Amino acid sequence: MSKNQQNIRVGILGVTGRMGQMLVQASIQAGLHITVATGRAGSPSIGQELGTYFNRDSLDVIIYEDLAAVIQNCDVVIDFTTAEALSHHLETCQQANKPIIIGITGLSKALNQRIVEAAQTITVVHSGNYSIGVNLSVDLVRVAAQLLGRDFETEIIEAHHRHKIDAPSGTALMYADAISEVRQTSLSDFAVYQRLGNQAERDPQSIGLQAIRGGDIVGEHSTIFFGHGEQVEIKHIATNRMNFATGAVRAAVWSMTQPSGLYDMQDVIHFHPD
Repeated sequence: MSKNQQNIRVGILGVTGRMGQMLVQASIQAGLHITVATGRAGSPSIGQELGTYFNRDSLDVIIYEDLAAVIQNCDVVIDFTTAEALSHHLETCQQANKPIIIGITGLSKALNQRIVEAAQTITVVHSGNYSIGVNLSVDLVRVAAQLLGRDFETEIIEAHHRHKIDAPSGTALMYADAISEVRQTSLSDFAVYQRLGNQAERDPQSIGLQAIRGGDIVGEHSTIFFGHGEQVEIKHIATNRMNFATGAVRAAVWSMTQPSGLYDMQDVIHFHPD
C-alpha cells in the first residue's frame, strides 16, 4: 500500500447492498479511507453510522441518502447501485469534479451515451466486470478470435443467480465486443440472443449469446470457438464477489492519476493490446 493510497478518500454508493458491503471491505483492506456512504431511499440505514450499522468498529461515516449532500467529502466515487440512480450520480460527480467508477450493467443506449458525455469533463471507469481474471480471459478471447479467424463459429454461454435482472450479462457482452472488434463487424448486426423453431440454422458469422439463470451462481462464462473436428473453449468461473470489489477499488486508486476520459478495467490493468 503506497502512501498516496492511504490518503485517498472514497465514497461508496449503495453500501447496504451485497456489492456495497464488499466494496466497504475491499476499501478497508486496501487502506483507503471511506468518507462517504449512501443508501437507498427509505432504507433504515439512512442516518446510521456505517461501521455500527454492520456491527463492526465505527468508521466515523454517516450513511446519507443523497450523494450531492456529501460529495465534497471524498476524492472518488464507486457506484454499483442501479441504472435509475446513475444519471444523478454522474451529474453530481461532474459538478464536484470527482472521478467515478461504474459497475452497473444492463444500461440503455441513452445511459451509455450519458456516460460518454460525463467522461468529457471527469474521469470515468466503466466496466462490465472488474475481475482481473475476467479481463485476462477477454484478452485471451481476443487473441483466439485473431488466430482462429472466421472459420470458427462462436457461442458465448453465461450463467448467473436467479436474481440477476439483465441478460446477457455485461461480461458476456465484453467477450462479444472483443470478437466483433477483431472481426471489424458490428455486434448489433451479428448477435443472436435466442434460437427458436425451424429458423435456428446459424449464420457462420453470428455470435450466439445464451443466458442461464438459477440458484446462487456468482458468474460463469464460456466462450466457445467451434471449428471442423475441434473446438476451443475459454472459461471463467467466479466463486465469490470479492474479486469484483477488489478490482473496482483498484480502479478507484488508478483513476486518481488519470485525466478526464472514459476508461475500462482493461485500461486499469493494461490488457489493451495497443
